[in-house]
Amino acid sequence: MRLLLIAAMLLPALAAHAHVGPHPEAGIAFDQHLGTVVETDLAFIDAQGKRETLREAIGGKPTVLLLGYLGCKDLCSLALPGAAKALDRAGLEPGRDYRAVFASIDPREGARTLATGYERLPPADRGAWSFVGGNAASSGALAASVGFHYRYEADHDAFAHPAGIVLLSPDGRISRYLFGVSFDPADLRLALAQAGQGRTGSLSDRLLLLCYHFDPATGRYTARILDALRILIALCAVGAAAFAWRVVRRNRPAGAP
Repeated sequence: MRLLLIAAMLLPALAAHAHVGPHPEAGIAFDQHLGTVVETDLAFIDAQGKRETLREAIGGKPTVLLLGYLGCKDLCSLALPGAAKALDRAGLEPGRDYRAVFASIDPREGARTLATGYERLPPADRGAWSFVGGNAASSGALAASVGFHYRYEADHDAFAHPAGIVLLSPDGRISRYLFGVSFDPADLRLALAQAGQGRTGSLSDRLLLLCYHFDPATGRYTARILDALRILIALCAVGAAAFAWRVVRRNRPAGAP
């Protein structure tokens, strides 16, 4: 019991130092800029120390974009493997069905640090990923274009930032946001199918998109078919009432009011 009391006292203090989500009072937020086309000519340094533009990293595929920094001990250490795990479980072919880009917001992270990102991924997935950074101007412009608001905290030598991924179409248009550090494989598969503008994903994925709609407040897909069923039930009830009224009218004796 005493240990539980101590833990309860420590939890608020620990939570105050952990960047576990948006902090609007500190300017930390993830605004949604749906439909915006990001500047694909933004140039970064890749894990080999070579210049790589965002267009090259996207490679003409629907793309999962994750912003953060590899030195992060909080959200990024969860979001990167969370995205990789969801992509694996979504049953998608790396490089064929999607590309993934991790863009570092820490300009101090050069090629050597960026290369460590691949160590956090399953070997079979590494060819679909690009780790880019090393350019404060490009990373800042990219973050601003997707609504990713962060700040550097000198006292902790750390960046406070929100958590989530951005889905880009092959031409760099923002298609969807999924928030958090773990992602539902079905949601991610549908988001990539939508980002691919019908050219990515199976026929069943495209049919599912007809039955699901995206709730931007929760960052989840919800069943549109449920709304359709509610409408159908209401119409059936109205129809049944009208039919009953007609039957009553038909069977009413002549001259009755």
